[in-house]
Amino acid sequence: MSGETILRVHLEAESDVFAARRVGRDCSAALGLDRLDAVRVATALSEVSREVVLAGGGDLTFSFVPPDTISVVLVVSGAAVASGSLPRSASWEAGLEAANRLMDQVDVALGPDGRPTVTLSKRLGSRVEMTADRRAELNRRLQHHAARTPGEELREQNRELIAALEEVRRQKADLEVANAELEETNRGVMALYDELSTELERTNKGVVALYAEIDDKNRQLREASEAKSRFLRSISHELRTPGNSILGLTRLLLDDGGGYPLDTEQQEQIGYIRTSAEDLLRLVNELLDLAKAESGHLDATLRDVSLQQLFEELRGTIEPLLRPAVALVADDPGAAGRLRSDPELIRHVLRNLLSNAAKFTEAGEIGLSAHRDGDRVLVEVRDTGLGMSPEDQVHVFEEFYQVRTPLHATVRGTGLGLPFAQRVARALGGELTLRSEQDVGSVFTLSLPVAGPAPDAGAAVEAGEG
Repeated sequence: MSGETILRVHLEAESDVFAARRVGRDCSAALGLDRLDAVRVATALSEVSREVVLAGGGDLTFSFVPPDTISVVLVVSGAAVASGSLPRSASWEAGLEAANRLMDQVDVALGPDGRPTVTLSKRLGSRVEMTADRRAELNRRLQHHAARTPGEELREQNRELIAALEEVRRQKADLEVANAELEETNRGVMALYDELSTELERTNKGVVALYAEIDDKNRQLREASEAKSRFLRSISHELRTPGNSILGLTRLLLDDGGGYPLDTEQQEQIGYIRTSAEDLLRLVNELLDLAKAESGHLDATLRDVSLQQLFEELRGTIEPLLRPAVALVADDPGAAGRLRSDPELIRHVLRNLLSNAAKFTEAGEIGLSAHRDGDRVLVEVRDTGLGMSPEDQVHVFEEFYQVRTPLHATVRGTGLGLPFAQRVARALGGELTLRSEQDVGSVFTLSLPVAGPAPDAGAAVEAGEG
């Protein structure tokens, strides 16, 4: 894995292990990793660098591999390991196992010259450009690192160790003992160097164990979420069959009475059955939509989207739902231009927002507009309806949450439409936001990237022809 070399460190003595740890933490932070991930990198380098020193020494090369990866290569060059063979010891294997837990990838191989080589890789989580400002920040950190005396470096390592212990072991019974040992180490930096090294190694193991526990909890959360999505998909499919059967039977009865004439009251009762079945199927379809969104498989098909055509289609769909005293005002979206996205998913979100506005607006107007803002298109749905309190706005995107209003008894809802709309917006690389004032109205803003979502936006995206 080639990249831009940031710094090389020769590993020969125990003090070089501290230098490797410092380089890992400072360079990782300068490249954009948060503090905990920077400590992960520093801890992994400390574990493997110590084994390289014990194997006779070697070299560490810290590099940035565009667009989003940190790469650290450690080469064992000491005479303690014969050329053409890998180190074999319990501590070497333990160091590699610790690094494997903390980094995204660990590769161990023999280099072209036959020397053992360990390559550690860590993703930054986002694309990084090596700008002049970022290089200046790296140089500043590295110059600060190089200018330190051994005593200052050791004191800095002590401060880092204290911070790490407070972060990952604050609930453990031996925290006070560890702090006391670290304070004693600060008073005798050079004389207690060996004690500090032992304590640092113990802390590294604690960090490895803690992150392993965190990773396990994250896995359990993912499994629980997947189980919920599977349940929603399964129960929704099971409910659709009897729901469709009920609708079919009611149509037959209402069309010809099944061969028997129906009086007015019977037709009215069957109409109630049909309305209830339609409500049930609508709820089932919303559950299926939500399950798809949560599982990250919305099957978005990207093509050029004409907002003007989309607005015309939505006008025809929404106008029949409006109350007599409400007007739909759709501005010309021509200035917003075209964008690359999934028109069906966008239509689904906007239809949901417009139908909600129609439900809760008794008089005035509902507006639909779009404009360009840099590399994004902002589509707004505004209304002069009941609006929402600040408390309702906090929860309105939660599943099954419904705002209590004077119109609540006359309108139907499941509380699933807005959560699904927000997930769709994020899957398309955008965001859905809300501004509202009670008794004045609400404005929902759908922000979408003009060039389409990034590959990791969260939906299964397929490129289509526009």
